[in-house]
Amino acid sequence: MSYIRANEFTLQMDTVEFIYTHAPQKGYSEEQIEEFLSSFERKFLREMLEIAKEKVPDSTVTKDLDAFINGHAYGFGTRFCLLRYGRG
Repeated sequence: MSYIRANEFTLQMDTVEFIYTHAPQKGYSEEQIEEFLSSFERKFLREMLEIAKEKVPDSTVTKDLDAFINGHAYGFGTRFCLLRYGRG
């Protein structure tokens, strides 16, 4: 699977704010968070999803991260974008 940026697929701003609030508690710096989000670091995003499942299990943040990781992202924010496509 390959990744490219596209405006159609974004994390909601609430999700980005959640990540910036909780990732430092796991030892991530703001620079690391920015890098992981801009490079779509799946391990990092999965870790943030696990935190969201613990803290806000039925929230739009949890649903947004789950959808984003699984390639059918949605949202209203425009900070980080993802479009997945397969290579033949």
